[in-house]
Parts: sequence; structure tokens; C-alpha cells
Amino acid sequence: MSSQPLAQNREPEVEPEGQESYIVSEGKKRGATRDVRPEAAYDRYYTVLRVHPGDAILTHNWHTNQVLEHARSNFEGVTFAMRTLEAWGARVENDRRAYYTAGGRIWVMDLEPSAAKKPRLPGTGPAAKK
Repeated sequence: MSSQPLAQNREPEVEPEGQESYIVSEGKKRGATRDVRPEAAYDRYYTVLRVHPGDAILTHNWHTNQVLEHARSNFEGVTFAMRTLEAWGARVENDRRAYYTAGGRIWVMDLEPSAAKKPRLPGTGPAAKK
């Protein structure tokens, strides 16, 4: 049996080519990296009109209600760059729909293309609940 450690016999691991990561600096995932598709452009903007469960049948419990309320208050009515949505975990499927995973569930985001960044839509967000 050889007395050399196995690590010395291995070649160094090579990082896969063609991947691009985006550093997230907001929220609980501060400093985490997320893979963002190259086609997720900085200059494409979407306004999130509505966050909902889609066809899913939800159990009404504290966790589900909290996650849905959090997603609604932080996304609905706000215009984001496509790249930002994807960095936060949403997957933009087309100009009208994205899927966002939070709390172990997939939430549907109804989108509207926007020419540029604009203020939050009136009547949405945390201030609308007061």
C-alpha cells in the first residue's frame, strides 16, 4: 500500500467554462452567488404585476401564507431588470411569465415588459396593506 495521500495523485479541479455568476448583495443571501443565464440582460426590464401560486393547490397555514405575502410585498408592482430577477432566483420564461421558488414552492409571476426602470405601481407593496 502506498504511503502517499490521495490528494497528491489528483489533478486540480477545473472550474466549468461558460458559467457566469452574479453576486447577490441584498436580503438573507448576502454574498451568495447564483447562476444567471447569459441571455438575462441588464437592459431588459419587467414589471411584476402579480405573484400567485398558479395551478397549485395551497394548504393555508402560517408558512405558506407568510411566504406568499413576502413575495407579493417585495415583488408586486416593482420593475426589475431581467438579470436582477434571475439573480434573486426567478426564472423568466417569456415576456409575460416568470417562476420564482421560495419556501419550497414555485410561485408564478405575471410580468409586463417595461422600457426602463420605473417607480412601484400605486396600490402595491407594504404601504398598500396599511
